[in-house]
Amino acid sequence: MNASRLGTVWVLAKREIRSSLYGYGIYLAVLISQVIASFVLINYLRAVTRDGMLITASPLAYPLFIATAVCAIYLALAAVTSISREKDMQTLEVLFYGPVDYVVYILAKYIKGLLSYGFIVLFFAVYFAAVSMVCNLGISAKFWGVILLSLFLSSCVITFGIFVSTLSRSVRTSVVLFLGIVGALVAVQVIHGTLTQVEEAGLSLPVVYLRNTLGIINSAVKWVSPFYYLNEGMEAVSIGSFTKYALSGGASLVYSAAALLLSTLVLKRKGVRKSGGM
Repeated sequence: MNASRLGTVWVLAKREIRSSLYGYGIYLAVLISQVIASFVLINYLRAVTRDGMLITASPLAYPLFIATAVCAIYLALAAVTSISREKDMQTLEVLFYGPVDYVVYILAKYIKGLLSYGFIVLFFAVYFAAVSMVCNLGISAKFWGVILLSLFLSSCVITFGIFVSTLSRSVRTSVVLFLGIVGALVAVQVIHGTLTQVEEAGLSLPVVYLRNTLGIINSAVKWVSPFYYLNEGMEAVSIGSFTKYALSGGASLVYSAAALLLSTLVLKRKGVRKSGGM
């Protein structure tokens, strides 16, 4: 990509990030994520009070992952609505009369998402630093490793949202499609994970069949689910495996690159002119 196209990517991304920072959505997402993280921390502190001692290498890591997931979903949803709205209002068609092509447009949306998450991380750092001082939990080096890994994991969710947005021209359809796919992927992963923790002797025959079926489905779809990579990152942190940590970050990069490539190809195939379809 030459300097001119990179400059165009930056101009578009800068316009997008400015619009995002002047809106209230990103701050509401941060607030909701921190409220949820606070509930997780409160439950942890209650467990410590009840049991007297609870050993964990990084007590702030899991709440941070929860906060990351909430904000990443918001950023993905923001990308879905932004791209679909621009297609629906024919703004996208106008952009493509200028020095903008499919690659430039998709990269601009992606960079906007990453920069937005970088801005959100600043709030996370302040919030968890305050929690550390108030609750005397301590911030370990592993916590900052989680901060770095969360950038890769949020990238998966953002690129997934961008890809879904290219499948439809209607804002409503895109949002329903995104939420439906996300809900289905999370449901399969959570239900299968819950059932696998129960011994087979304690399950009825239909539930055993359900667990086996969900296992097959989960094996097939886990590679396309951004939340699978989030779960792998959480596991890498919990067991303290640097190898698994690095593999999780690398896999997230590959996933993001593949999603961006598919987004570009789908958008190019569908075109930017408003017409019938989804």
